[in-house]
Amino acid sequence: MVNIENNNAKRAVIGGAVFAASVIALMGAASAETFDANKISFRDVTGAVEIVTTSGDEIDVEIRQGKKHQPLEVSEKDGVVVIIGEKWREDETRNCCDNRIRREFYGRKDRKLTTGEPVDQAFFDDYPTIIIAMPVNGDVDFIDAWILLDMERLNGALLLDSCYVYGQTGDVDEAIIGLVGGSRLVMGDINAGLEIDISGEADIMVGDTQMVDVDIAGPGDVIIGDINGMFDVSIAGSGIVRATRLDGPMTARIAGSGGVAVKSGRADRLRAHIDGSGGVYFGGAVTQPELRLFGSSEVRMKSVNGRITHHGGGVVYVGDEVFSDE
Repeated sequence: MVNIENNNAKRAVIGGAVFAASVIALMGAASAETFDANKISFRDVTGAVEIVTTSGDEIDVEIRQGKKHQPLEVSEKDGVVVIIGEKWREDETRNCCDNRIRREFYGRKDRKLTTGEPVDQAFFDDYPTIIIAMPVNGDVDFIDAWILLDMERLNGALLLDSCYVYGQTGDVDEAIIGLVGGSRLVMGDINAGLEIDISGEADIMVGDTQMVDVDIAGPGDVIIGDINGMFDVSIAGSGIVRATRLDGPMTARIAGSGGVAVKSGRADRLRAHIDGSGGVYFGGAVTQPELRLFGSSEVRMKSVNGRITHHGGGVVYVGDEVFSDE
């Protein structure tokens, strides 16, 4: 489980930033509507978004304008409420996240763990605060958003395919999270599957979950609690992924200086392919590891059950001893 005290502290700081945006937005004009729906979709939206979940079956939408009036279109079709903002003016022919995932990177020398860039409060003061009350069993998605987010527990699915997210969510049933540079997100437990896609220097902290697929392009940081199921990680660059515990199969693909670390548990099967100076560290029992290592890569395992298959170079440790193929 993720360190609760640290997690709560991060939530308090991030929640305070979202609240501050809300207070400022109160000075602007407000509008409200109610819809018979259980899903809400945000498109090209910039501003603060607060989502409160209820036991009801309607979605209430309240919009409080910021210092400058920003047009938002709100509609409902087939049980889905859609909120649409303005497309980014620098290029109307594509969305702002078309270059979200890139595969060419220059890893930072002597990198340090990022703590997340501070939220640009002055930027968000000009934009609206959108307050949503919706069914707890509903779904939420964001496409090309630039948001401060504060969301309560959701028993449905969350899709965050966003340019920038700074905020927090409660527990979610399942989630697909796409973050770009500068983003910082703290989440509760994920009941089912979790997919994380990071491009750039972004941070995400997540509670316990079942199955995890992480893809990092650049120096992103991912912290996860206990994982009870598959753990699949791909890193291109200097990203770091850490988990408290794993019980299930694990696959790690690293190109560069990235790292994957699991504090404890049991890897039913560990497959690692590392090209560069990256490393995989597993502080529990590993069954029949398959390792393809190139460059100055390194794999450390507390204990191993069965045969170790090792191709290439690198260094392999079992406990405190260097493993030899001979």
